[in-house]
Amino acid sequence: MGRTFAAALAIFAVLSGASVRAHELERTQVVLTFARDGSFVLDVSNDANWLKLRMEPFKENFIDRVVLFVDGHEVRPTSAELMAADTISTYRLRGRMPLEAQSLRWYYGLVIDPYPMTIRRADGRVQVEEIGGDAWSRSIDLSGQFQRPRIADRVAPIAAVGLLAVPIALRLLRRRTGSALA
Repeated sequence: MGRTFAAALAIFAVLSGASVRAHELERTQVVLTFARDGSFVLDVSNDANWLKLRMEPFKENFIDRVVLFVDGHEVRPTSAELMAADTISTYRLRGRMPLEAQSLRWYYGLVIDPYPMTIRRADGRVQVEEIGGDAWSRSIDLSGQFQRPRIADRVAPIAAVGLLAVPIALRLLRRRTGSALA
């Protein structure tokens, strides 16, 4: 009886290990980073070979594989860029959230295993959500982190360029008036 139990335990351990390794192929990681103006960068990383195979039927249309559902409306990324590597490939999506956004629900339609999603808020807070694979995230709080650009933020760069341009303009003016007098 001891040998039978040991053999069964060994078979169970081997089979359990094989199933865990098979699902680790996805190696999914998601990082969503927000800026104060509502813009976001969404990095979705997976095993390069796994991602290539999963994307074949979709003709590289990755934007349609993710859903950002904000306050009851879909927010679509405006661009997607594939940063391919030998082991891990990342799709970098960019877009903009409404400044008054309160909550986000997330869905990634290619994976089946749980994965971490890191949210880097514009106010400096970081939270990590465990997403249940082929499932929607729980509601993620977005409130209070976005704001409209202040007038000073818009005027300051223009003023800086103007201050730098004044000495150049004066030098050109002196050269022009000096050559006109000669």
